[in-house]
Amino acid sequence: MGSVTQAGGGLFGILSGAPAGPGELTVDLGGLAGLPCELAISEIAQALTSEDGDSDKIRAAMNHALVEALDGVETFDPDRITDDVIVDTMIGYLSESIFLQMVMDSGRAWNKADTPAQAMRAETELRELIKVIVDKHMAPKLAGNVRTFTRQQMVQIERQAIIDSWKEWELYQ
Repeated sequence: MGSVTQAGGGLFGILSGAPAGPGELTVDLGGLAGLPCELAISEIAQALTSEDGDSDKIRAAMNHALVEALDGVETFDPDRITDDVIVDTMIGYLSESIFLQMVMDSGRAWNKADTPAQAMRAETELRELIKVIVDKHMAPKLAGNVRTFTRQQMVQIERQAIIDSWKEWELYQ
């Protein structure tokens, strides 16, 4: 999930104002001010997604996390990106990335449910469980002034949260 954590570092950098290093993707949030929030979110996700095998998953996870973190915001305003929004976005992004990877890895296992409703319920429960696990491992590390982290520090936090989440997930199986 290296491209997931790298993209997450980029997302964090953009939201927190952390400077981009050479070759790192960036977006001018000020240039998105005044756009409908959905369009700004789409622009951010598109700009941070390289075209590799994980691009669709990364784009979907970023969209999901930003939509949740900016829920209720109609018009994009970079000044509304508080520390809480950054933390919520990063936890949501990593949770959704792990969820999408698990769904992809499970392949046809979702087809074994007796009804579509059971499959949807299982999917919802898995998504919620993953978010709780990621939150448990990531939130304490992000407490305080989240804007003091560098992009690379965020990548390391994400990697450790993935390891911790997979270990905990294995206990459930």
